[in-house]
Amino acid sequence: MSNAAINNALIEISHTAHTHAIWADLSNKGRVICTDRDRLDLIHRLSTNDTLKLEVGEGCATVFTTAIGRIVDCVVVLNRGEQALMITSQGTTDKIRGWLQRNVFFNDRFQSKDVSQELGHIGIFGVYSAALVGQWWSGAETLPMYHFLETSLDESKPDDKTLLIRVPGLAGDGYWVIGTAGTLENFKLQLAEHHVMQASGEAMEALRIEAGLPEAGHELTEDYIPLELGLWDAVSFHKGCYIGQEIIARMESRGKLAKMLVRVEMEASLPAGATLTDTEGKSIGTLTSVASMPSLNYQTKHVGLAVVKTAYAGPAITLTG
Repeated sequence: MSNAAINNALIEISHTAHTHAIWADLSNKGRVICTDRDRLDLIHRLSTNDTLKLEVGEGCATVFTTAIGRIVDCVVVLNRGEQALMITSQGTTDKIRGWLQRNVFFNDRFQSKDVSQELGHIGIFGVYSAALVGQWWSGAETLPMYHFLETSLDESKPDDKTLLIRVPGLAGDGYWVIGTAGTLENFKLQLAEHHVMQASGEAMEALRIEAGLPEAGHELTEDYIPLELGLWDAVSFHKGCYIGQEIIARMESRGKLAKMLVRVEMEASLPAGATLTDTEGKSIGTLTSVASMPSLNYQTKHVGLAVVKTAYAGPAITLTG
């Protein structure tokens, strides 16, 4: 495919997301079912958020951290009643399951199963996404963040429930849809009938950066602490102890962050991992994600996410790489 064709495809996806809706394959994320008595309690004890307060139908983002408060992964936990569904980042499922299993105490009752191959996962994003998914899941438009609805999309299989989860949006609102592979394939056909285009990985990366959302392998790494990436909603400051709590609580109590995640625009493309400097050549941060945003006149805008010293996190500050 020529550069012009790629540019046109990205323009079309970006325009569709900002005026209608798009969908993307998110099957590279992990899906883990947690069962038995302590399914929410163990996650609560080992991660940053209060998962014990979750009612059935509710979910939250929570971060597993090291002893010094560095990010292992940011996951989403959904309370489905007799089980909890945990969504992990790409490539972290085994690490998180092992992390949980190593911290099971003698009297704990906890089991986990990787169902990433059994359940499919797509995302629906854009300004029209809430109204769109509301045609299948009543109440979708008013669903709080990380809360979810379950319904059967196949009348012949009433017990085959497909989940709709409210998530941070791209170019508007955002939803995840998780269900069996066959059900999702049929659902994709219905999305096509509503003129919902599939977004490529390249387009999704550009929209993610535009939205300022951190991602595993880029920002969600052991280089950073959750608050530095703006993950305040994934941290409870009123719960009991968890691994890494002391560092995070100290950072919050002081009310001052050493570094912050920011969006940047660049005159020329730089590689992820590049060191950013100020106009005097002093190192002030790291470029963590990069993408090219095409425009209708073929003038490409280079955008990225960076973690920089807080003093340089304001608007219109000139940095070099």
